[in-house]
Amino acid sequence: MAKILFNLGRWSYLHRWRVIVAWLLLLAGTAGAGFALAKPFTSEFSISGTPSIAALESLQENFPGAGDVSTAPSVNLVFAAPEGERLDSPENMAAMDRAVGYIRDNLEGITSTERFGNPVKVNEEITRTIVEQMTRMGMPEESAKQDAYNVRMVSDDARIAYTVFNFGADSALTVPQADRDVVSEAMQLARDAGLTVEAGGPGFGDPLEIKTTSELIGLGVALLVLMITFGSLVAASMPVVTAVIGVGIGALLIVVATRFTELNEITPVLAVMIGLAVGIDYALFILSRFRQERARLSGPDAAGMATGTAGSSVVFAGLTVFTALVALSLAGIEFLTWMGLSAAVTVAISVLIALTLIPALLGAWGERSFGAKIPGVAGNPGPGKRPGKDLAVASLGRRWVGLVKRFPAVAMAVVVLGLGALSIPVLSLQMALPADTTSNLDTTQRKSADLLAEGFGPGINGQFLVVVDAHGVNPDAEILRPYVDAIPDEVGGQAQKAALASFLYTVGEAKSVIGVRHAQLVAVNDDLTAAQIAATPTAGPEEEFTLDVAHGLRETGQRVEDATGVAIGLTGLTAVQMDITEELAGAMPLYLGIVVGLAIVLLIVVFRSLAVPLVAGLGFLLSVGAAFGVTIAVFQMGFLGLVNTAAPIISFMPIFLIGVTFGLAMDYQVFLVTRMREHYLRARGNGPGAELRAVEESTVEGFAQGARVVTAAAIIMIAVFVAFVDQPLPFIQIFGFALGVAVLFDAFFIRMTLVPASMFILGRAAWWMPRWLDRLLPEVDVEGTALEAEFERRAGADKEPADA
Repeated sequence: MAKILFNLGRWSYLHRWRVIVAWLLLLAGTAGAGFALAKPFTSEFSISGTPSIAALESLQENFPGAGDVSTAPSVNLVFAAPEGERLDSPENMAAMDRAVGYIRDNLEGITSTERFGNPVKVNEEITRTIVEQMTRMGMPEESAKQDAYNVRMVSDDARIAYTVFNFGADSALTVPQADRDVVSEAMQLARDAGLTVEAGGPGFGDPLEIKTTSELIGLGVALLVLMITFGSLVAASMPVVTAVIGVGIGALLIVVATRFTELNEITPVLAVMIGLAVGIDYALFILSRFRQERARLSGPDAAGMATGTAGSSVVFAGLTVFTALVALSLAGIEFLTWMGLSAAVTVAISVLIALTLIPALLGAWGERSFGAKIPGVAGNPGPGKRPGKDLAVASLGRRWVGLVKRFPAVAMAVVVLGLGALSIPVLSLQMALPADTTSNLDTTQRKSADLLAEGFGPGINGQFLVVVDAHGVNPDAEILRPYVDAIPDEVGGQAQKAALASFLYTVGEAKSVIGVRHAQLVAVNDDLTAAQIAATPTAGPEEEFTLDVAHGLRETGQRVEDATGVAIGLTGLTAVQMDITEELAGAMPLYLGIVVGLAIVLLIVVFRSLAVPLVAGLGFLLSVGAAFGVTIAVFQMGFLGLVNTAAPIISFMPIFLIGVTFGLAMDYQVFLVTRMREHYLRARGNGPGAELRAVEESTVEGFAQGARVVTAAAIIMIAVFVAFVDQPLPFIQIFGFALGVAVLFDAFFIRMTLVPASMFILGRAAWWMPRWLDRLLPEVDVEGTALEAEFERRAGADKEPADA
């Protein structure tokens, strides 16, 4: 592979304008296709095949037109009177009438208006209707009144009330901002009259806002680090330019993909975040190697050698990141699969750009590639022509690895114990998807959820919908006999009575589930073959206890099915989100095992060692565990008050963090250890005790040569990720923070401390591998050692005639 990449890099250098124009044309073409084919992104996190999705399908089949309750554009408009006042006073009634009337007069196409209006008036009407209907079906009046009470729209003290309606849009994702503005204007009318008014629900969610400042901040920091690394404005600009082109093409391809499949709205954000980080890093590694090779080779040969050696590491590292991202599809979760594939495509483009466009730009700049030097930086002469520092002899990296060599056991113990301690909060991990109850405290969505919980209990924000399909009900079921006998004859024949009896029996069983505050029949279809039952838990949707309630309802539903022959499903927004969270949590161990195991195998093939890959894998587990722990402490536990709203971690963050962090961790492992192995292969056969000396010398020299570049790459990547903490959406903030912390721990604690310390402690065992295994495994020359040897032989052959 190194020889192929050598030829590719040399060709790109010599045919620079062809390469540059080709990439620019590709960028322009994807931009045109993106503008022509783009469709809106979605904010849904649904998974096909889950129990809640199956129940939704049953609901839509038995109640045509009911739509998808998990994505319905519903709005909860919550009113609260000042302390000591009631909403049913004349002044407050008039204020609510003005707000509701404004919505009714200015908002077209609203649906599901059965519970829409002045909530005090609507509550009276609904109470009367429920009592009449339930008693007519044979329910005792006291039970009917209890049902009516549990769906009340006014709190017991009449200080808090709410009304509900749906926007006229197809789903919560397509609600126009103008419609939300009408609701906001109506809210202001009531606020001006002295009421507190807040709005929540899927239909009133904030539209996606992405601040471009994150990318600009990341690029700015990257440019500064590159200037310090190379001491040249020209060289510093190349990785930034290539990364922007690569990310641009990748993001535009994602936009094109929206024509053919539904993509979540954060898919391009994550692809851009990861693409910028790896794009700059990969270009940095090749550019740094070119600078070293240029001291002894011509421009084309130096570009070829840099691409053949550092480029081989880039390919392997990129392949590792690509594999980790594509492997997210193993979880079987559509939106996560597309996130992984989109980011993987962007990474692949970043690799191709680094291998071709960087050599082409070097060819275009020629001898000026490291021009516009910055005095006193990166070995450049300082002001007044003071000699620059020789980085090959005196560098911070060399001093650091010397310190680790003196105290390897201490360094290892500090890293293991320190990162292990930071991993402790992982034991308290809670996961959920974005909802009103987990929104920032200063948003109207969160305030509406808090008011509802105050007036009606926290369970009102996490109601479940039980769907009963009675097409297969057993009319002779013994358990239904008391219910059938109590139903009046005017309801219908035996089949209709049995179906209705199964509904009432299911309601009673649902009420008996621990954690269910109340359950009641809320809808029956026209032919009495299906029903909807609302089950209200005692806790909010973000509580783990509510997950136990969901499992209890499903277990109870299974018993009802066995006893009566009906089919029962549990759905609703809360159930859908819980199913997604459980699917993701269940997929994590398998994903972690596959990705880490595969990478260890690949590293064994590359480095011909058992110990080095094992240390790499265990080190990754430490760094990702510590990153998880710090993220959970800050965002879930509210450590030091760094975030204004502590909430469960977004469900897909852990598995995505594992994939991305693992891929990036292997980047640094490959780039750092390949330099060590290069020196080891040259020095291991030079006399008695040479192998042990070779291990120590190669660790020092390889680290000293690679540390500066790896440090720069890590700082750039951290800056790119942390810049996204400034985004308004909480889950993007979490991703940026978690990935930045993960890179910090892995690059500086694991790869630059634990890895060299373990090499010094292991000694000759560091590069040991059984001979039989060495014979079985294919040869992969990531270091480019064979390429360098062949190049030197060729250079020697060319020189012999001249010497003669």
